[in-house]
Amino acid sequence: MILFRLNVVRLFNKNIKLFSGVLLFVCCLSGLTAQAQVDSVAVDTIKKKSKFFPSPVVGYTPETRLYLGAGLVWYLPPSKKYPDTYPSVLKSVFVYTFNKQVESNVSGDSYLRDNLFKLNYSTSYFKFPDSFYGIGNDTKEEDKEKYDYDYFNIYINGQRKVKENIYAGAKTFFEYTKVYNILEGGIFDTDTITGEEGGRNVGLGPWFTFDTRDNIYFPLSGVNVDVSAVVHNEILGSEYNYVDYFIEASQFNKVGKDDVIGFNFFGQFVPGNPPFNRLAQLGGDKHMRGNFEGRFRDKNYMTFQAEYRVTFWKYFGVTAFGGIGEVADRFSNFSLSGLKYSYGVGGRLFIVPEDKLSLRVDYGFDGYGNGGFYVTFREAF
Repeated sequence: MILFRLNVVRLFNKNIKLFSGVLLFVCCLSGLTAQAQVDSVAVDTIKKKSKFFPSPVVGYTPETRLYLGAGLVWYLPPSKKYPDTYPSVLKSVFVYTFNKQVESNVSGDSYLRDNLFKLNYSTSYFKFPDSFYGIGNDTKEEDKEKYDYDYFNIYINGQRKVKENIYAGAKTFFEYTKVYNILEGGIFDTDTITGEEGGRNVGLGPWFTFDTRDNIYFPLSGVNVDVSAVVHNEILGSEYNYVDYFIEASQFNKVGKDDVIGFNFFGQFVPGNPPFNRLAQLGGDKHMRGNFEGRFRDKNYMTFQAEYRVTFWKYFGVTAFGGIGEVADRFSNFSLSGLKYSYGVGGRLFIVPEDKLSLRVDYGFDGYGNGGFYVTFREAF
């Protein structure tokens, strides 16, 4: 395992210029920016003050090319009355990309009364020139076509602890999209693609979690399993009828004093007639990093990844990760020959060292010689 740790470090060192430049920029800005601290106005007195962490946002992904923006994290520690409650985090991000895309998001995770209740919530607005390759695991690069869409999304998910380590609750979903500037004679124009003009999408469904992690932001041990089934139906006011099934399972194993190896499985299954933007999509900043998100999309998606995380100091760490994944029109059509690949390295700046809340910087590669550079908050899983 010592040899493996050294290999992780060597892999990171090959990309040290890339990561050190970004992390140095973040550190310098953080040093110049006064950290705002506010006292809670809640009934309970907070034993540690809440904190604001402003940060630049810079990166490169296959979907956006270079992007620039600003982010803010609001960290809320537990109160004296409920000292075992996990810290809550509220994040806001605004980004402009060199593909002339605008992305804005406010999201958060809140824990209440010694983790008896937990909420996660998000609202986003995208003005997003994008690319569409068709549907399936074998779409061709030459079929790529550009289109524009405006996107507004909001969801609020909540759970209650029903037994030790077991939570049950519900997910809600609302989205409105508008698609325009499609290519004349292209896939949108000649094929029947659900959601090709945009529309209203509303969903509601149950959500269950089993969680034994020792830390929600940077676990060294434990497992976390999430299962949900969100129903989208005309009865709810949706223009689409389908069910979105999610299952995600992660396991963490401590190595030495502060290192950890983590394993993650993610599956999404979407029977019915979902819009094309809500099909399961391979890629992104959490799964199959380095792959263009949406390059391959279909009704079924499974991916597995592993990540080794090394902490050098209480403020810094590095990682190496790799994954495989595939989309298919039906479960029986998954095959080893259709697998896509992902691998890469990353750096970490722990903005709240005691809770290991991190600014994450990852560079991932796909199996086609392309790569993506991701800067975001919290671990991928």
